[in-house]
Amino acid sequence: MYVDKKLGGVGAVQTLSRLNRIYPGKTETMVLDFENTAEEIQEAFEPYYGKTLLTEATDPNLLYDLQTRLLAFQLYDQSNIETFAAYFFDPKQTQDKLNLALDPVVQHYLKIAEGEQAEFRSQLTDYIRLYAFLSQVLPFVDTDLEKFYEFSRHLLRRLPINRDELPFEIQQNIDIDSYRVQQISTGKIKLQDGSNEVEPIGPKGAGNALSPEEMELLSEIIDELNRRFGTDFTEEDKVCIRNLEERMDKSDALQASLRVNSRENLRLTFDHVINNQLQEMLDTHFKFYKQVKDDPDFAKTFGDWLFERFLGRADAA
Repeated sequence: MYVDKKLGGVGAVQTLSRLNRIYPGKTETMVLDFENTAEEIQEAFEPYYGKTLLTEATDPNLLYDLQTRLLAFQLYDQSNIETFAAYFFDPKQTQDKLNLALDPVVQHYLKIAEGEQAEFRSQLTDYIRLYAFLSQVLPFVDTDLEKFYEFSRHLLRRLPINRDELPFEIQQNIDIDSYRVQQISTGKIKLQDGSNEVEPIGPKGAGNALSPEEMELLSEIIDELNRRFGTDFTEEDKVCIRNLEERMDKSDALQASLRVNSRENLRLTFDHVINNQLQEMLDTHFKFYKQVKDDPDFAKTFGDWLFERFLGRADAA
């Protein structure tokens, strides 16, 4: 496996663990990592090696709470779920039948306001994420939960995202001569056996309070990102942005660079620091992390905006 981006936390575990998949003739694996140190990968794997304990229980009743909130949107009823499940669990049925069962729900979804659409998608994603987690550690007797999980998982793929304009197309020409493979270290990563604790999945928190002026400004940024790139960032994502900015302001490396470097050199340090900070926020703000890593145009626009705001706060100080 070739790794050309920063990894950490559960993202590193999930990515590298794909090498565990068996295949006829496969006898060994190797990771060629251009970005991470062995110590960083070891730190990411430690909490999940050996005996892993949750710091507290994840409440399965959260699934029923999410079901209730989703039903309140009145986009579907139990008959829609049962119809879809009948098709899905029938091995003879085709994808066309599944789409046909979901079409009425999609049509209802298109008739509600954009804000409600974003909230519905968010709640649907929460249910899918929570059920996927709990189903690995708990035996569920209620088969309706499994039916609704498959219904939700397929419905989320069908729900369109409103776009005022198409996102910019990006074409990257890669000059292979600009890359050089150079071995700088080799060795094995040894993990300490024992017990570790990880935080459970729970309801989303309210986060830090923001001033009305800051809320309004961040709302404009969220709206602009959604408009340009077809994303579905919500009011809650304002807190994510503000937390990221607070982390940037507290960065010793960035503050030191601000004092001695030109704007161009400061931006190099800024991009390095923001990459590390996003990596640390991967587990709690995966949507932002994935958007930045998967869309270079989004990453540039978002990074330019954060950089200008950072300079503004520095000048004000």
